[in-house]
Amino acid sequence: MRIFNVAAAIICVAIVSACTAGGEKGSPTPAPSTDSPASTSVNDMPARPKSIDLGSVDTCKLLTEDQMKQINVLSSQSENLDLVDGKQSPACHYSNEGRYTYAVGAVTHNGVSYWLQGGGNVTTKVVKVADYGAVKIELSGGSGFDCSISVDVADGQQLMVSYIPMTTGEKDQAVLCGKAEKAAGFALATLKNLK
Repeated sequence: MRIFNVAAAIICVAIVSACTAGGEKGSPTPAPSTDSPASTSVNDMPARPKSIDLGSVDTCKLLTEDQMKQINVLSSQSENLDLVDGKQSPACHYSNEGRYTYAVGAVTHNGVSYWLQGGGNVTTKVVKVADYGAVKIELSGGSGFDCSISVDVADGQQLMVSYIPMTTGEKDQAVLCGKAEKAAGFALATLKNLK
């Protein structure tokens, strides 16, 4: 239980506060953009093949037993987290004995365009997960902390998957993001079969 609380705190700090201008309390909003002119926008997002509503999704059923084995996680626990814009979203922690955790969240109040507004302490890049557009979200100037993938599943909704190492052994940001993207692909495949 303690591992999940630590992971929840890491996710909240990494994602929610990263998008708060100046660290004020209240609803986080992206700060004015300081990115280069080549930063991505919502216009760069590939068209989604079909919309998938996340409204009634059990996030702890989005990784099957076989998928959990493939990413070497042993347990799952449901929890509501502040993933986007300071509002609670249903999420599930998939954990490996305190070494790392994946957080899978179903955000129904704000779509991936939220991450493409620019600013804050995050760097974003449009990527594809399976046949869906997604946004890779990393803390600016940091490495080895975490990586999140936000999949564009419906207007105003996003499937958000984060990989969070719980030890200092993993430093390669590309590896962290690769793991988050792989888990996002698994969760999206399961989601498409559930709907």
